[in-house]
Amino acid sequence: MGTQIWSATQSKVMIDSTEIQGLQSIEYKVSRSRQDIVAVGKPIRQGVEYGVKVINGKLRVKSSCPPLDEKLSKSDVKDAKFSLQAQLKKDDSETAAKTIDFQECYLDDREFEMSVNGVGVAVYIFTATDIQES
Repeated sequence: MGTQIWSATQSKVMIDSTEIQGLQSIEYKVSRSRQDIVAVGKPIRQGVEYGVKVINGKLRVKSSCPPLDEKLSKSDVKDAKFSLQAQLKKDDSETAAKTIDFQECYLDDREFEMSVNGVGVAVYIFTATDIQES
């Protein structure tokens, strides 16, 4: 299978089915905790055991994202939860070539940065319970 090149200008990211306006980038990392199973009486690893899957991500948005700001201000867990979907496209076709669904997302932090030659950028840091790619 050949390399897939995704177009940032054609792709979009949705929060609870609302497109994020001014999105500059999305980053995410999927980690699994792992523990070595050591062979008895030998200095070698016999196997591994996997544990919790952790998904962390960042969204960089020009100025701000009101739907995310609203979620960050909620104190009730049910109200703070949101879904996030990235629809990746190769060109300007209507259908996404790849969809990434982040399930049960929660915001951890919001940062804001502005340089002398640029515009303000809000950075939203989130976690997700699971991720599905299709």
